[in-house]
Amino acid sequence: MSANSLMKRLRAIQWSWLGLMLLTALCVAVFRETRPVFSGLLLGEMGGLFVIFSMIRQGHLNDNVQGQLLFASGMVGMFARLALIVVIMVIALKFRALFNPYAALVGYALSFVFVIIGMYRYAKNPPDQQG
Repeated sequence: MSANSLMKRLRAIQWSWLGLMLLTALCVAVFRETRPVFSGLLLGEMGGLFVIFSMIRQGHLNDNVQGQLLFASGMVGMFARLALIVVIMVIALKFRALFNPYAALVGYALSFVFVIIGMYRYAKNPPDQQG
């Protein structure tokens, strides 16, 4: 797999996520009667933006990090994402009139779905390995 085509796939995932956030923000503005649901979804998607960038940023693509350093980097990322969902849920629960906590959880979980689907499609259709 070439690094260039991988970076294109990662950028596509990032841009599609930003498009989803824009669509959700538009729904917050338009659908006033369901504003807490869309606001909760947007809150979760904002947290999901960190998930997208932390999971698919260039990371260790070219720096040859291996072994314990790679494991430690993954653990730090995992705990940061875990702490973030706790913060999002505390905010959603504290301000229930503004944010639906279930929608916030769904918005956050969607980020993992975007990464998995985007990378699955890349893995099923690998680019030409000669180059």
